[in-house]
Amino acid sequence: MKISVVIPLYNLEEYICKCIESTFDQGLPPEEYEVLVVDDGSTDGSYAAACRAAGGRANVHVFTKPNEGLGLTRNYGTDRASGRYVVYLDADDYLEPGKLGRIAEVMEREALDMLCIRLQAVDEAGNPLPYWSDRIYPYYDTRVRSGKELLGQPNLMPMVPVYVYDRRFLNDNSLRMKPIWHEDEEFTPRALCLARRIGYLPDRFYNYLQRANSFMGDYKPEKVFNTVPAMLSLAEFAEEREKEGDAEGAQLIRQRIGLTVFLLCKRSVRRRYGNTRELIRRLREAGVFPLAFPRRKFRYMLLNRSASLFILYYRLHRRQR
Repeated sequence: MKISVVIPLYNLEEYICKCIESTFDQGLPPEEYEVLVVDDGSTDGSYAAACRAAGGRANVHVFTKPNEGLGLTRNYGTDRASGRYVVYLDADDYLEPGKLGRIAEVMEREALDMLCIRLQAVDEAGNPLPYWSDRIYPYYDTRVRSGKELLGQPNLMPMVPVYVYDRRFLNDNSLRMKPIWHEDEEFTPRALCLARRIGYLPDRFYNYLQRANSFMGDYKPEKVFNTVPAMLSLAEFAEEREKEGDAEGAQLIRQRIGLTVFLLCKRSVRRRYGNTRELIRRLREAGVFPLAFPRRKFRYMLLNRSASLFILYYRLHRRQR
C-alpha cells in the first residue's frame, strides 16, 4: 500500500463529509491507499457523519476513542497505518483531486523522508484567500535537500499537514506528536532535523479552510502561553541531539526556538495582546532563555536582555509604520 491519509476528527460534523470525499478521486486505485478517520471522542454527530461518508468503502476506516487531543489522535492513526507514506489531513480541510498518485510517485522516485506540498487558504465557498504562507513558498525550490538545510532558513512552514512523511522514517526515529498545544511547532522542527532527504512539490494540494470559529480563528491572548511546553520540549530535544554528537542539529533547533518565540512576542506587542511580558517570564522560568538566533540583530538582543525594552521598541516601531 502506497499512502495512508490520517484524519483526526473532533466535533466537525458539518465538514467531515467533504473532507473524506476529497480523498476519493486521487489518481490511485483504492487498494493502493487508505483513509484512517480517528474520532477523538466527539460530542456531536461527527462519528456518525464520518461513517456515512465512508460509505462502506474497504479502504476507508473510521475509529473512535476517548478524547486525548490532536497530537495523540494523529499518533493513533499513524500507529494503525499500513501505507508506505503518511499524509495528515485536518477534518475541516480537503484535498485537491488527483494528487495522491503524484505524491507517491515523487516520494518513491526521489527516495524522500519528507515532501513539502503547497497549501491554499480558502473560505467556506472554496474561494482562495491570501495567507502568510504565500510569502514563504517563493523561498522553496524543488531540489532535494536535507531537512537541516530547510530548518536553517528563516522562512519555514511549521504546519504538520503541509508535509508528507515516509512511515519508516517516522517509525525508525520514534517520531510521534506530544500531548501538548502547538504540537505542530514542536513536531515539525524535530522531523526536519532528522530528515536526510526532503523535497518540495509546488502543485496546489491542500485546501486550508479559514473558519471564524476555528482554533486559529478564535484566538485568545492567553493561548500563547500554551507554547511554553512546546518550546521546552524542543529545548530538551536539542540537548538530546547534542549528547548524540549532532551539534549542528542542536544549534538549529535552538535557533528555531529563538525565531518562534521572537515572532510570537513581536506579534503580541504589535497587536496589543498585553501578554508579552508574562510569556517571556514563563519561558525564562522554564529555562528556555537565553534564546539562540541564526544571526546577531539588535531586536534579538533586546528580547534576550529585557522584556521592557523589547516591548518599548516594538511599540515605538509600530507608531512609526
